[in-house]
Amino acid sequence: MKFWLLISLLGLAGCAHMQRSASSGYSGYQDELQYADSNPRPRYDRNTAKTAYELGKDPSSLSANDLTQIRDRQKVRDLERTLGSRKEREQYSKVLPWLRNDEEKAAFLSIPSVEGRQQWMNKQNIWSRSQAPKQEMKDLIETQDIAVGMPQDYVRKSWGEPASVEVSGNPIYKNERWKYQRQVSTSQGFRQETRMVYFEAGRVVGWETE
Repeated sequence: MKFWLLISLLGLAGCAHMQRSASSGYSGYQDELQYADSNPRPRYDRNTAKTAYELGKDPSSLSANDLTQIRDRQKVRDLERTLGSRKEREQYSKVLPWLRNDEEKAAFLSIPSVEGRQQWMNKQNIWSRSQAPKQEMKDLIETQDIAVGMPQDYVRKSWGEPASVEVSGNPIYKNERWKYQRQVSTSQGFRQETRMVYFEAGRVVGWETE
């Protein structure tokens, strides 16, 4: 009886020290598990995921550049909440379509006074952007076309005044949907065509035709 007990104990000890061969397939599987454990998919908070979707990004696969853009957008949102007076909100609403990116928006909003922001706009020649559109925008206006990134003023110059305007959220942020209607010629005669143009921060982000 003692002999069999000794054999059993030796067998268990041998199993504990046994090495799996690389060709067994088991070793590679263990390596994959260890790699997966050491490289977990990053998890972001709800606010980060929400901002990622707002920017058209997939929260499950964000690059370092994506995260920078998300942080910039969140910084802008936080600064927008500090606009306390009506005068501040109106000033921001007017300049918003001419600010190129979140970095410029943050720079503008970080200035603590209306007068200081006005001086910043003058120094950056912000209003000259509305008076002297780039050649690409000029070409679009001449051909009565629009493009993503086009400011609202240029859309008006290209397509005229919309039939109706719908505003999403706070009006100062210029997140809007413009409706255009016109008669177009078809093989069956004229029919009414409806176009919806979508704006974020006063710039075109997309459109659809019905």
